[in-house]
Amino acid sequence: MKEIRIAIIGTGMISHRHMTVIQNLKKRGQNLTVVAACDIVPDRVKAFGARYGIAEENLYTDFREMLKRDDIDEVEVCVHNNLHTSVSCAVMAAGYPCYSEKPMSASYADAKILYDAQKDYGQKLAVQISSIYNPQTRIAKRMVENGELGEVYHARSVGHRLQGRPGYDMPFFSRDFIDPNIGVHGPLFDLGIYHLAQMLYVLGMPELESVYGTQSSKYWTHETIDKEVSRTAPIEDLGVGLARFKGGLSMDIYEDWAMHMDEIGTSFIAGSNGGLKLIDVDSTGGPMAVPEGGQIIGGGSVQVPRLEWFGTNEHGEMFVTKIDCGINDLTGQQELRLHPEMAMYNDNQLQWYSYLRGDLTDETRIDSPFIACQTALLSDGVVLSDELGRSVTADEIKALSKSIALREQVLPNGDKIHYDFKEYKA
Repeated sequence: MKEIRIAIIGTGMISHRHMTVIQNLKKRGQNLTVVAACDIVPDRVKAFGARYGIAEENLYTDFREMLKRDDIDEVEVCVHNNLHTSVSCAVMAAGYPCYSEKPMSASYADAKILYDAQKDYGQKLAVQISSIYNPQTRIAKRMVENGELGEVYHARSVGHRLQGRPGYDMPFFSRDFIDPNIGVHGPLFDLGIYHLAQMLYVLGMPELESVYGTQSSKYWTHETIDKEVSRTAPIEDLGVGLARFKGGLSMDIYEDWAMHMDEIGTSFIAGSNGGLKLIDVDSTGGPMAVPEGGQIIGGGSVQVPRLEWFGTNEHGEMFVTKIDCGINDLTGQQELRLHPEMAMYNDNQLQWYSYLRGDLTDETRIDSPFIACQTALLSDGVVLSDELGRSVTADEIKALSKSIALREQVLPNGDKIHYDFKEYKA
Protein backbone atom coordinates (compact mmCIF):
# COMPACT_ATOMS: atom_id res chain seq x y z
CA MET A 1 0.00 0.00 0.00
CA LYS A 2 1.34 3.41 -0.99
CA GLU A 3 2.49 5.51 1.94
CA ILE A 4 0.74 8.84 2.52
CA ARG A 5 2.93 11.46 4.19
CA ILE A 6 0.86 13.92 6.17
CA ALA A 7 1.48 17.46 7.41
CA ILE A 8 -0.83 19.08 9.95
CA ILE A 9 -1.50 22.80 10.38
CA GLY A 10 -2.95 23.66 13.78
CA THR A 11 -2.23 21.41 16.76
CA GLY A 12 -5.18 22.30 19.00
CA MET A 13 -7.94 19.96 20.13
CA ILE A 14 -9.26 18.87 16.73
CA SER A 15 -5.80 17.85 15.53
CA HIS A 16 -5.75 15.18 18.22
CA ARG A 17 -8.93 13.72 16.75
CA HIS A 18 -7.16 13.56 13.37
CA MET A 19 -4.19 11.85 15.00
CA THR A 20 -6.42 9.34 16.77
CA VAL A 21 -8.01 8.37 13.45
CA ILE A 22 -4.57 8.08 11.85
CA GLN A 23 -3.33 5.84 14.68
CA ASN A 24 -6.43 3.62 14.51
CA LEU A 25 -6.18 3.34 10.73
CA LYS A 26 -2.50 2.40 10.96
CA LYS A 27 -3.47 -0.48 13.26
CA ARG A 28 -5.75 -1.65 10.47
CA GLY A 29 -2.98 -1.65 7.87
CA GLN A 30 -3.11 1.88 6.47
CA ASN A 31 0.36 3.18 5.51
CA LEU A 32 0.21 6.69 7.01
CA THR A 33 3.03 8.85 8.37
CA VAL A 34 2.78 12.30 9.92
CA VAL A 35 6.01 13.94 8.79
CA ALA A 36 5.48 17.51 10.02
CA ALA A 37 3.23 19.72 12.13
CA CYS A 38 2.78 23.45 12.61
CA ASP A 39 1.17 25.76 15.13
CA ILE A 40 1.62 29.48 15.81
CA VAL A 41 2.01 28.68 19.53
CA PRO A 42 5.51 27.16 20.00
CA ASP A 43 4.74 25.29 23.23
CA ARG A 44 1.64 23.74 21.73
CA VAL A 45 3.38 22.34 18.66
CA LYS A 46 6.28 21.08 20.81
CA ALA A 47 3.83 19.24 23.06
CA PHE A 48 2.15 17.80 19.96
CA GLY A 49 5.48 16.57 18.63
CA ALA A 50 6.41 14.99 21.96
CA ARG A 51 3.03 13.26 22.23
CA TYR A 52 3.16 11.73 18.75
CA GLY A 53 6.88 11.19 18.28
CA ILE A 54 7.52 13.92 15.71
CA ALA A 55 11.12 15.16 15.83
CA GLU A 56 11.64 18.82 16.73
CA GLU A 57 13.17 19.63 13.33
CA ASN A 58 9.81 18.68 11.79
CA LEU A 59 7.84 21.13 13.93
CA TYR A 60 7.05 24.65 12.70
CA THR A 61 5.44 27.87 13.83
CA ASP A 62 5.05 29.19 10.26
CA PHE A 63 3.23 26.82 7.93
CA ARG A 64 4.71 28.56 4.91
CA GLU A 65 8.11 27.20 5.89
CA MET A 66 6.65 23.73 6.35
CA LEU A 67 5.14 23.81 2.87
CA LYS A 68 8.62 24.21 1.35
CA ARG A 69 9.32 20.56 2.15
CA ASP A 70 9.44 17.98 -0.64
CA ASP A 71 8.19 14.99 1.37
CA ILE A 72 4.52 15.93 1.91
CA ASP A 73 1.64 14.16 0.14
CA GLU A 74 -1.25 16.04 1.72
CA VAL A 75 -1.98 18.70 4.36
CA GLU A 76 -4.69 18.60 7.03
CA VAL A 77 -5.93 22.03 8.12
CA CYS A 78 -7.03 22.03 11.76
CA VAL A 79 -7.42 25.75 12.42
CA HIS A 80 -10.59 27.71 13.24
CA ASN A 81 -13.56 28.75 11.08
CA ASN A 82 -12.40 32.04 9.63
CA LEU A 83 -8.96 30.69 8.73
CA HIS A 84 -10.16 27.68 6.72
CA THR A 85 -10.36 29.52 3.41
CA SER A 86 -7.18 31.48 4.13
CA VAL A 87 -4.98 28.53 5.04
CA SER A 88 -6.54 25.90 2.77
CA CYS A 89 -6.17 28.12 -0.30
CA ALA A 90 -2.53 28.73 0.66
CA VAL A 91 -1.99 24.97 0.95
CA MET A 92 -3.41 24.28 -2.50
CA ALA A 93 -1.58 27.26 -4.01
CA ALA A 94 1.64 25.68 -2.70
CA GLY A 95 0.81 22.53 -4.65
CA TYR A 96 -0.69 20.22 -2.03
CA PRO A 97 -4.00 18.39 -1.70
CA CYS A 98 -5.92 19.72 1.30
CA TYR A 99 -8.22 18.16 3.89
CA SER A 100 -9.91 20.98 5.82
CA GLU A 101 -11.80 20.93 9.06
CA LYS A 102 -15.42 22.00 9.17
CA PRO A 103 -17.12 24.36 8.62
CA MET A 104 -15.90 25.19 5.13
CA SER A 105 -15.82 28.86 6.16
CA ALA A 106 -17.69 31.53 8.12
CA SER A 107 -19.59 32.81 5.05
CA TYR A 108 -20.90 31.45 1.77
CA ALA A 109 -18.60 33.81 -0.15
CA ASP A 110 -15.53 32.27 1.47
CA ALA A 111 -16.87 28.74 1.02
CA LYS A 112 -17.28 29.43 -2.71
CA ILE A 113 -13.73 30.83 -2.90
CA LEU A 114 -12.39 27.66 -1.30
CA TYR A 115 -14.58 25.44 -3.46
CA ASP A 116 -13.34 27.14 -6.63
CA ALA A 117 -9.73 26.90 -5.42
CA GLN A 118 -9.73 23.17 -6.25
CA LYS A 119 -9.97 24.01 -9.94
CA ASP A 120 -7.87 27.18 -9.70
CA TYR A 121 -4.90 25.28 -8.27
CA GLY A 122 -5.59 21.82 -9.72
CA GLN A 123 -5.64 20.16 -6.31
CA LYS A 124 -7.86 17.75 -4.43
CA LEU A 125 -9.93 19.02 -1.49
CA ALA A 126 -12.10 17.47 1.20
CA VAL A 127 -14.01 18.94 4.14
CA GLN A 128 -14.60 17.09 7.40
CA ILE A 129 -18.31 16.21 7.78
CA SER A 130 -18.38 13.03 9.87
CA SER A 131 -22.19 12.77 9.92
CA ILE A 132 -22.40 11.66 6.28
CA TYR A 133 -19.92 8.77 6.58
CA ASN A 134 -21.90 6.00 8.24
CA PRO A 135 -24.71 3.48 7.64
CA GLN A 136 -27.34 5.79 9.19
CA THR A 137 -26.86 8.32 6.41
CA ARG A 138 -26.54 5.67 3.67
CA ILE A 139 -29.72 3.86 4.71
CA ALA A 140 -31.71 7.08 5.00
CA LYS A 141 -30.46 8.32 1.62
CA ARG A 142 -31.32 5.02 -0.06
CA MET A 143 -34.82 5.01 1.44
CA VAL A 144 -35.47 8.54 0.15
CA GLU A 145 -34.05 7.72 -3.31
CA ASN A 146 -36.07 4.51 -3.57
CA GLY A 147 -39.32 6.27 -2.71
CA GLU A 148 -39.85 4.28 0.49
CA LEU A 149 -41.18 7.42 2.21
CA GLY A 150 -43.31 8.43 -0.76
CA GLU A 151 -43.05 12.09 -1.75
CA VAL A 152 -40.81 13.87 0.73
CA TYR A 153 -42.27 17.28 1.54
CA HIS A 154 -40.69 18.42 4.83
CA ALA A 155 -37.57 17.86 6.91
CA ARG A 156 -36.18 19.11 10.19
CA SER A 157 -32.51 19.67 11.09
CA VAL A 158 -31.87 19.78 14.83
CA GLY A 159 -28.91 20.20 17.18
CA HIS A 160 -29.16 20.93 20.91
CA ARG A 161 -27.06 21.26 24.05
CA LEU A 162 -28.39 22.11 27.49
CA GLN A 163 -25.27 24.20 28.06
CA GLY A 164 -22.24 23.86 25.86
CA ARG A 165 -20.77 27.02 24.36
CA PRO A 166 -17.20 26.02 23.46
CA GLY A 167 -14.65 28.33 25.02
CA TYR A 168 -17.25 29.79 27.38
CA ASP A 169 -19.19 27.08 29.26
CA MET A 170 -16.56 24.55 28.19
CA PRO A 171 -13.21 26.23 28.97
CA PHE A 172 -11.18 23.24 27.73
CA PHE A 173 -12.21 24.27 24.21
CA SER A 174 -10.33 27.08 22.48
CA ARG A 175 -11.59 30.61 23.07
CA ASP A 176 -11.31 31.10 19.31
CA PHE A 177 -14.82 29.62 19.13
CA ILE A 178 -16.20 32.79 20.72
CA ASP A 179 -13.82 35.21 19.01
CA PRO A 180 -15.89 37.29 16.52
CA ASN A 181 -12.89 37.55 14.17
CA ILE A 182 -11.88 33.88 14.17
CA GLY A 183 -14.90 31.83 15.19
CA VAL A 184 -17.30 34.48 13.84
CA HIS A 185 -20.49 32.44 14.17
CA GLY A 186 -22.00 30.04 16.68
CA PRO A 187 -23.91 26.73 16.49
CA LEU A 188 -25.17 26.94 12.89
CA PHE A 189 -21.57 26.96 11.63
CA ASP A 190 -20.14 24.72 14.37
CA LEU A 191 -22.27 21.64 15.04
CA GLY A 192 -24.91 22.76 12.58
CA ILE A 193 -22.86 21.62 9.60
CA TYR A 194 -23.19 17.99 10.75
CA HIS A 195 -26.99 18.15 10.85
CA LEU A 196 -27.61 20.44 7.88
CA ALA A 197 -25.10 18.73 5.61
CA GLN A 198 -26.42 15.29 6.46
CA MET A 199 -29.98 16.37 5.77
CA LEU A 200 -29.11 18.02 2.44
CA TYR A 201 -27.12 14.96 1.35
CA VAL A 202 -29.85 12.49 2.34
CA LEU A 203 -32.43 14.59 0.49
CA GLY A 204 -30.35 14.52 -2.70
CA MET A 205 -28.92 18.06 -2.48
CA PRO A 206 -32.15 19.97 -3.23
CA GLU A 207 -31.68 23.44 -4.71
CA LEU A 208 -32.32 26.21 -2.20
CA GLU A 209 -34.98 28.74 -3.14
CA SER A 210 -35.25 30.95 -0.05
CA VAL A 211 -34.74 31.02 3.71
CA TYR A 212 -36.05 33.00 6.65
CA GLY A 213 -33.92 32.96 9.76
CA THR A 214 -33.17 34.51 13.09
CA GLN A 215 -30.31 34.23 15.57
CA SER A 216 -29.88 35.03 19.24
CA SER A 217 -27.14 35.44 21.84
CA LYS A 218 -29.49 35.79 24.82
CA TYR A 219 -28.48 32.71 26.81
CA TRP A 220 -27.17 33.27 30.35
CA THR A 221 -23.76 34.90 30.79
CA HIS A 222 -21.81 36.20 33.77
CA GLU A 223 -19.35 39.06 33.99
CA THR A 224 -16.84 36.87 35.85
CA ILE A 225 -16.71 34.40 32.94
CA ASP A 226 -16.73 37.26 30.42
CA LYS A 227 -13.54 38.61 31.97
CA GLU A 228 -11.97 35.18 32.30
CA VAL A 229 -12.41 34.38 28.60
CA SER A 230 -11.89 37.98 27.41
CA ARG A 231 -15.18 37.97 25.54
CA THR A 232 -15.25 41.06 23.32
CA ALA A 233 -18.59 40.55 21.54
CA PRO A 234 -21.40 38.00 21.77
CA ILE A 235 -21.43 35.02 19.42
CA GLU A 236 -24.84 33.52 18.67
CA ASP A 237 -25.96 30.65 20.85
CA LEU A 238 -29.11 29.97 18.80
CA GLY A 239 -29.89 29.83 15.09
CA VAL A 240 -33.37 29.13 13.71
CA GLY A 241 -34.55 29.05 10.12
CA LEU A 242 -37.17 27.92 7.65
CA ALA A 243 -35.92 27.01 4.18
CA ARG A 244 -37.83 26.39 0.99
CA PHE A 245 -36.33 24.41 -1.87
CA LYS A 246 -37.28 24.21 -5.52
CA GLY A 247 -40.11 21.76 -5.94
CA GLY A 248 -41.80 22.81 -2.70
CA LEU A 249 -39.72 20.86 -0.16
CA SER A 250 -39.42 22.73 3.15
CA MET A 251 -37.03 22.34 6.07
CA ASP A 252 -37.06 23.93 9.49
CA ILE A 253 -33.71 24.44 11.20
CA TYR A 254 -32.91 24.59 14.89
CA GLU A 255 -29.38 24.71 16.23
CA ASP A 256 -28.25 25.86 19.66
CA TRP A 257 -25.13 25.77 21.82
CA ALA A 258 -27.14 26.31 24.98
CA MET A 259 -30.84 26.39 25.81
CA HIS A 260 -32.71 26.06 29.11
CA MET A 261 -34.52 22.99 27.89
CA ASP A 262 -33.84 19.27 28.26
CA GLU A 263 -35.18 17.87 24.99
CA ILE A 264 -36.20 19.54 21.75
CA GLY A 265 -36.53 16.51 19.46
CA THR A 266 -34.42 15.11 16.65
CA SER A 267 -33.85 15.58 12.95
CA PHE A 268 -36.48 13.93 10.75
CA ILE A 269 -37.78 13.56 7.20
CA ALA A 270 -41.51 13.48 6.41
CA GLY A 271 -42.96 11.88 3.29
CA SER A 272 -46.44 11.10 2.02
CA ASN A 273 -46.11 7.40 2.91
CA GLY A 274 -43.67 7.49 5.80
CA GLY A 275 -41.38 9.42 8.07
CA LEU A 276 -37.80 8.84 9.16
CA LYS A 277 -36.34 9.99 12.45
CA LEU A 278 -32.52 10.36 12.62
CA ILE A 279 -31.30 9.71 16.16
CA ASP A 280 -27.85 10.38 17.63
CA VAL A 281 -26.32 11.88 14.48
CA ASP A 282 -22.54 11.58 14.49
CA SER A 283 -20.70 14.83 15.22
CA THR A 284 -17.55 13.43 16.85
CA GLY A 285 -15.87 11.50 14.05
CA GLY A 286 -17.21 8.01 14.60
CA PRO A 287 -15.47 4.98 16.13
CA MET A 288 -12.10 5.70 14.49
CA ALA A 289 -11.86 8.97 16.42
CA VAL A 290 -11.92 7.19 19.78
CA PRO A 291 -8.55 6.34 21.37
CA GLU A 292 -8.23 2.70 22.38
CA GLY A 293 -9.73 2.39 25.85
CA GLY A 294 -10.46 6.13 25.98
CA GLN A 295 -13.05 8.81 25.36
CA ILE A 296 -13.56 10.99 22.32
CA ILE A 297 -11.41 14.10 22.20
CA GLY A 298 -13.33 16.87 23.98
CA GLY A 299 -15.26 14.46 26.21
CA GLY A 300 -18.74 13.06 25.93
CA SER A 301 -19.93 9.77 24.53
CA VAL A 302 -19.60 8.30 21.07
CA GLN A 303 -22.88 8.56 19.22
CA VAL A 304 -24.82 5.42 18.35
CA PRO A 305 -26.64 6.40 15.14
CA ARG A 306 -30.12 4.95 14.76
CA LEU A 307 -33.17 5.36 12.56
CA GLU A 308 -36.87 5.02 13.26
CA TRP A 309 -39.18 4.52 10.29
CA PHE A 310 -42.87 5.34 10.60
CA GLY A 311 -45.27 4.51 7.82
CA THR A 312 -48.46 3.15 6.39
CA ASN A 313 -48.46 -0.05 4.34
CA GLU A 314 -50.64 -1.00 1.38
CA HIS A 315 -53.33 -2.27 3.79
CA GLY A 316 -53.54 1.08 5.57
CA GLU A 317 -51.81 -0.33 8.64
CA MET A 318 -49.48 1.90 10.61
CA PHE A 319 -46.01 0.57 11.46
CA VAL A 320 -42.85 1.63 13.32
CA THR A 321 -39.50 0.06 12.48
CA LYS A 322 -36.35 0.67 14.54
CA ILE A 323 -33.03 0.34 12.72
CA ASP A 324 -29.70 0.15 14.53
CA CYS A 325 -27.19 1.47 12.05
CA GLY A 326 -23.92 2.27 13.75
CA ILE A 327 -20.67 1.20 12.12
CA ASN A 328 -19.89 -1.28 14.90
CA ASP A 329 -23.35 -2.75 15.49
CA LEU A 330 -24.72 -5.81 13.70
CA THR A 331 -26.04 -3.86 10.72
CA GLY A 332 -22.74 -2.08 10.14
CA GLN A 333 -20.63 -5.19 10.61
CA GLN A 334 -22.83 -7.28 8.34
CA GLU A 335 -22.66 -4.62 5.65
CA LEU A 336 -18.85 -4.74 5.78
CA ARG A 337 -18.84 -8.54 5.50
CA LEU A 338 -20.93 -8.32 2.34
CA HIS A 339 -19.32 -5.16 0.98
CA PRO A 340 -15.81 -4.61 2.44
CA GLU A 341 -15.32 -1.56 0.22
CA MET A 342 -17.86 0.30 2.34
CA ALA A 343 -15.14 0.84 4.94
CA MET A 344 -14.02 3.72 2.72
CA TYR A 345 -17.43 5.33 3.28
CA ASN A 346 -17.40 4.92 7.07
CA ASP A 347 -14.78 7.52 7.94
CA ASN A 348 -13.88 11.00 6.66
CA GLN A 349 -10.15 10.49 6.71
CA LEU A 350 -10.12 6.97 5.31
CA GLN A 351 -12.20 8.19 2.38
CA TRP A 352 -9.76 11.07 1.89
CA TYR A 353 -6.72 8.78 1.91
CA SER A 354 -8.51 6.36 -0.44
CA TYR A 355 -9.27 9.27 -2.78
CA LEU A 356 -5.64 10.37 -2.75
CA ARG A 357 -4.44 6.85 -3.61
CA GLY A 358 -6.92 6.59 -6.47
CA ASP A 359 -9.06 3.87 -4.87
CA LEU A 360 -11.92 6.37 -5.12
CA THR A 361 -12.50 8.84 -7.94
CA ASP A 362 -14.37 12.12 -8.23
CA GLU A 363 -17.37 10.05 -9.26
CA THR A 364 -17.19 7.44 -6.49
CA ARG A 365 -16.19 9.55 -3.49
CA ILE A 366 -18.66 11.66 -1.51
CA ASP A 367 -18.19 15.24 -2.73
CA SER A 368 -17.77 16.86 0.69
CA PRO A 369 -16.63 20.25 -0.70
CA PHE A 370 -19.87 20.62 -2.69
CA ILE A 371 -22.00 19.50 0.27
CA ALA A 372 -20.15 21.86 2.62
CA CYS A 373 -20.47 24.77 0.18
CA GLN A 374 -24.25 24.28 -0.17
CA THR A 375 -24.51 24.00 3.61
CA ALA A 376 -22.71 27.34 3.89
CA LEU A 377 -25.22 28.85 1.46
CA LEU A 378 -28.07 27.82 3.75
CA SER A 379 -26.30 28.84 6.98
CA ASP A 380 -25.30 32.22 5.60
CA GLY A 381 -28.90 32.67 4.47
CA VAL A 382 -30.03 32.47 8.08
CA VAL A 383 -27.41 35.08 9.03
CA LEU A 384 -28.38 37.47 6.23
CA SER A 385 -32.10 37.00 6.86
CA ASP A 386 -31.57 37.87 10.53
CA GLU A 387 -29.58 40.97 9.59
CA LEU A 388 -32.18 42.16 7.06
CA GLY A 389 -35.25 41.15 9.05
CA ARG A 390 -36.83 39.35 6.10
CA SER A 391 -36.54 36.20 4.04
CA VAL A 392 -33.81 36.04 1.41
CA THR A 393 -33.61 34.14 -1.85
CA ALA A 394 -30.68 31.96 -2.82
CA ASP A 395 -29.69 34.52 -5.45
CA GLU A 396 -29.73 37.25 -2.81
CA ILE A 397 -27.51 35.20 -0.51
CA LYS A 398 -24.99 34.77 -3.30
CA ALA A 399 -25.12 38.48 -4.14
CA LEU A 400 -24.98 39.78 -0.55
CA SER A 401 -22.55 37.32 1.02
CA LYS A 402 -19.18 38.84 1.83
CA SER A 403 -15.71 37.39 2.08
CA ILE A 404 -14.66 37.81 5.70
CA ALA A 405 -11.87 35.21 5.88
CA LEU A 406 -8.74 36.57 7.48
CA ARG A 407 -6.27 38.07 5.02
CA GLU A 408 -3.79 38.95 7.74
CA GLN A 409 -2.94 37.11 10.92
CA VAL A 410 -0.76 38.50 13.71
CA LEU A 411 1.38 35.80 15.31
CA PRO A 412 2.15 35.68 19.04
CA ASN A 413 5.69 36.96 18.35
CA GLY A 414 4.32 39.99 16.49
CA ASP A 415 5.09 38.72 12.99
CA LYS A 416 2.31 38.73 10.41
CA ILE A 417 1.07 36.25 7.86
CA HIS A 418 -0.56 37.77 4.79
CA TYR A 419 -3.01 35.54 2.96
CA ASP A 420 -3.55 36.00 -0.75
CA PHE A 421 -6.60 34.33 -2.24
CA LYS A 422 -9.06 35.24 -4.95
CA GLU A 423 -11.81 37.78 -4.45
CA TYR A 424 -15.37 36.50 -4.29
CA LYS A 425 -17.56 37.06 -7.30
CA ALA A 426 -21.21 36.13 -7.01
